[in-house]
Amino acid sequence: MSDDAQRYRVIQWATGSIGQISIRHFAGNPAFELVGAYVTSDAKAGRDAGEVAGIAPLGVACTTDKDAILALDADCVNYAPLYRDIDDMCAILRSGKNIVTPIGFAYPPARDADETARIEAACQEGGTSLHGAGIHPGFIGDLFTITASRLMTRVEQVIVTEICILTQHPSYEMNFPGLGFGRDPIEAVADPSPLIHTMEHIFKESMAMLAAALGIEVDEYTTSLEVAVADDDMTVKSGFIPKGTVAGMHHQWQAIADGVPRVVFQSFWRMGDNTTPDFRDYGSNKYIVEFIGDEPTKITLEPSNPDVFGDIGFTGRVWTAMSAVNMIPQLVDAPPGIRTHLELPLGQPRGLVRDKS
Repeated sequence: MSDDAQRYRVIQWATGSIGQISIRHFAGNPAFELVGAYVTSDAKAGRDAGEVAGIAPLGVACTTDKDAILALDADCVNYAPLYRDIDDMCAILRSGKNIVTPIGFAYPPARDADETARIEAACQEGGTSLHGAGIHPGFIGDLFTITASRLMTRVEQVIVTEICILTQHPSYEMNFPGLGFGRDPIEAVADPSPLIHTMEHIFKESMAMLAAALGIEVDEYTTSLEVAVADDDMTVKSGFIPKGTVAGMHHQWQAIADGVPRVVFQSFWRMGDNTTPDFRDYGSNKYIVEFIGDEPTKITLEPSNPDVFGDIGFTGRVWTAMSAVNMIPQLVDAPPGIRTHLELPLGQPRGLVRDKS
């Protein structure tokens, strides 16, 4: 499957905002052929995947039938649900299909050992591989930062910052029950919403990969959460946020070595500008990688057109999707098992250089 002319037969598993971006990419990139689409909503079942993704029909009907999806002949599944299901992932891998995913498994040594063992066994049984990617975690705080560290002569600390304005993000499930926007601020900190716990696990993976690459012996990982409240009622694309409830979040994760926070990840997410505390000084959607050392270096990744489609966060979701799907050729050629950035060859995306249709 290393032939440059190879068309990779792919399945899209889940068709939320990331899945829809991926479907549009598969439809437009001649290196891929979409052969199946799994959905969790009865309202999407039977609809054409292209229609669900907002483009012309592709002749691929969405289905809620997992057995039907597993029976398809495909090289890879782009697995992008809001929450992972280890049983589903193992079934996919055992069926002979590789997996790329933006929801974890970036670095198995930092993961739950039992889950990792199950996934690894499924890979060996199916002769398949799994690769966890995404934008952050999965790219900016690990692969990108590891690569950029080659510019340094000495590093005291690495700080990776994510700034996201989620006003136009379409997912109610992610923003409200998932992350906890609109919750009472005291309750949200005392009992974080489920995706906050997911973030703790997958950011630890990314930090551990970076630490391993830099030769840092981590003693402990710490995490903290601060919330900002809405100064007034807010209506955003995904729902309604009453005054006084959570409208912003500041997360921080640290990898501590010898009492020093050698790796620091932090995020500033907000639904709007009128919050207390005020997160506006941190700017708009971007990622910042900062090396404290010799010579002090700061690298910023941000959209050139931050308001595409009137959605300031759209480019970030494209980055999330493409970081995974553009690694499909290298993953398909990889030996069975969980394959991280430290094991796969340099990504060589196929079919990207083409005129806009």
